[in-house]
Amino acid sequence: MTDNSSPAYAKQPVARPRIPVVFWLLLTISLSLVMGTVLLSNNMKHLKTVGHYFGVDLFPPPEPKPSPPKALPRPTPASFTIPPRIIETPTAQTASTFLRTWRISGAAMCAALRDAGVETSDWAAASFNADTFECFYEHSGKRQKDQLPNSVFVIVRGDAAGTINNMRVKIVNPETDQNGQLDPGILRIFETMLLQPQWLDFHEALNAIKNLKDIKEDGFGASISFTREVLNPGRYNFTLSLDAASGAQRRTRNYFSNRIWLPSPEPTVETGLAQPESIPKALDNEVPVESREYRN
Repeated sequence: MTDNSSPAYAKQPVARPRIPVVFWLLLTISLSLVMGTVLLSNNMKHLKTVGHYFGVDLFPPPEPKPSPPKALPRPTPASFTIPPRIIETPTAQTASTFLRTWRISGAAMCAALRDAGVETSDWAAASFNADTFECFYEHSGKRQKDQLPNSVFVIVRGDAAGTINNMRVKIVNPETDQNGQLDPGILRIFETMLLQPQWLDFHEALNAIKNLKDIKEDGFGASISFTREVLNPGRYNFTLSLDAASGAQRRTRNYFSNRIWLPSPEPTVETGLAQPESIPKALDNEVPVESREYRN
């Protein structure tokens, strides 16, 4: 009798059928196609959602294109306006009146005096009024016995624009030669003041000053005077000023104001004189009171 319990005759388990590799390959391809179709559908909305879920930006936005350079602005053409006064016909009120004007500024006059040996101060604002500009020179000699000390005081006064208002000189007990004529060093002051403005109609003024004679002239808005003080015969006062007096002169002065017309250049004057030695500077304690009153 056969023994079925023998290991050699034990029943073996039935082996499962093996799925071929081709099946898995086809399944993978099919699933990939389905998933690709789903992800790529609806303008790849699902694919973008999956990438956003995993923190991956699958479709970064394109870099912005640089903006084109701005066109440079066109230069504005230069323009200017011609004042009507340049082309208009002169009016009879201004054309018929001759008006004298300063052809030299206050600073230039002070420099001309320094070139002539009169060591004036610089053209600067006056201490009593910032709107008034001036330069001055003062000198006083030593007292001799009972005579007054000889002294010289010069001042040129004007405004901040450099326009001269007046020029004044005060001399006390001036030195003279054997003919009674004024010392050339002091006369040089008057020569400079009369020569620099280039007014050539005051012919007799310089000769009268040289001989210490009183003189007073007026013409076309200018006034010049050189007089001896009545109560003090040794003291002389000189004034040169410019002031339009008549209505026609005032209209002409306003018409040709520097606010409307360009200023003329400074004239150059050739004196033809040798370079003089400087007149001594003054000491404050030697200047007479009479000369100081000119500064106020």
